[in-house]
Amino acid sequence: MERVNHPSHYNIPHRKECIVEMEEKYGIQKTAIFCLLNSYKYLYRAGIKDKNTYNEDICKAKWYFDWCERKRKENKWMYIGSENLYNDIKKELAKYD
Repeated sequence: MERVNHPSHYNIPHRKECIVEMEEKYGIQKTAIFCLLNSYKYLYRAGIKDKNTYNEDICKAKWYFDWCERKRKENKWMYIGSENLYNDIKKELAKYD
């Protein structure tokens, strides 16, 4: 699903993908918190903006959470200080598995 994994509007020609630049410029911790909050946002408003995008919104929420999970498994990020947010999103996303 290209609109979820690598949407063209997140890629400027001759630059890295936005999430990569964010990680390099602002660090893994801040980027991970951004991703968790973005995941929350997509879960919160799934299908509200456009009823036809409900599934896409859930997929986007999963994408952002999965990004954090990959970084956590690579031992690049720990959710210290954001346990509640992390656990709330993980619990909510489990409803869609």
